[in-house]
Amino acid sequence: MPRAKAPPRVKGPYSERGGTRFRIRVCDLAGHRDMYFSTLKEAMAAREEAGRECLQSVNGRSLGEIIDEYTRDKVQRGLCNARSASEHQARLRVWFFDRLEEDISKLTAKRAAALYERLVSQPTLKTGQPPMAATHRFYLKLAQALFRWTVRKGYLRESPFEKIQPVGRPNRGKKQLRFDEAERFITSAFRMFDERGDTMALAAVTALLLGCRASEVLNLRIRDLDCGGTKLWVAARDSEYRGKSHNAARDPDVPDVLRPRLLKLTAGQVPDAYLFGLSATGKPKSRQVLHATVKRVCIDAGVPVVCPHSLRGLWATAGVRSGALSHAVAAALGHGSFAVTAKHYVQPGTLDGARTERLVQMLDLDAAKQPTKQASPSAEQLLASLPPETLARLIALAVETTEPQL
Repeated sequence: MPRAKAPPRVKGPYSERGGTRFRIRVCDLAGHRDMYFSTLKEAMAAREEAGRECLQSVNGRSLGEIIDEYTRDKVQRGLCNARSASEHQARLRVWFFDRLEEDISKLTAKRAAALYERLVSQPTLKTGQPPMAATHRFYLKLAQALFRWTVRKGYLRESPFEKIQPVGRPNRGKKQLRFDEAERFITSAFRMFDERGDTMALAAVTALLLGCRASEVLNLRIRDLDCGGTKLWVAARDSEYRGKSHNAARDPDVPDVLRPRLLKLTAGQVPDAYLFGLSATGKPKSRQVLHATVKRVCIDAGVPVVCPHSLRGLWATAGVRSGALSHAVAAALGHGSFAVTAKHYVQPGTLDGARTERLVQMLDLDAAKQPTKQASPSAEQLLASLPPETLARLIALAVETTEPQL
């Protein structure tokens, strides 16, 4: 992919010849040219004028063009993969659907605030309700990142979204199953696979037992099941699927209860075949299929309906509650830091509960329940407890041993 040309911009002023000359450099699509001035004041004035000309030269570029260039630039610089960039591009285009043909210079701070207010209050087509706080706050972050980029590139002097404050308080984590409900979920999923050959039910329980993302499970191949089924390579380095981030690659141990069922899927399959099969289009099954499967299993098990991502959160909650180290839980989920795990996956109160349990273990409070041992008596107390004749005999013996020998 050819590298996009840099937008027109002005550099400097630079001091030269011991401060007797000042230079600015004007860069545009035709190249660059240097301008020299005898005083700093003249150089600054020329820089301002050249800057206005540069902004005018990029005027006429639509918001849609800027969004497309921004997402291409992120991929070229390795800031995100193509799939994530495509999703961000689609979200921004949906939000600004009626502004895509407008000149970006016409998007003022007042208009930006009105766009965010519309996003917060307008019902969505999917639910008929306004978006949740986490959703519109995420869209706002995307817009702020986009327009900070336009400022760095010289397309705008300032971002119209920079001073907008997000509203609402996002929910911490998704609704999760209780541990007893998770046991029923696993039992139902295994029964659906064992009795009906429901491969997607096994995919659902794999996501739960290994803490995998939906896309990670659906992109597993036969060759990813290694060491006789004891290891599973998630987002392997040699795979076409690179995962959500560079932290996604990992090799969790496969539980004994899951291993024989996964090995059953590999029978008669070539190494490059997908572990959980393909869709009718010849591509890995979609996340929507896994969502529908998790819903079916929940209904069959008689537990509240959750989504695949909630199963991943349950794994995180169980890991923290079991006393596992925070960085180990984050690494097992493919996170770069535990902050992401704690904020979006672990159920509220779990961390405090785990810390309390560890504190109780460290303090050994069981020992505090034992009756307190009496302190050893002092020498004076021992002497006072002796019979008088025994005490007189000890005193006489002490006098004899202390008299000088003649």
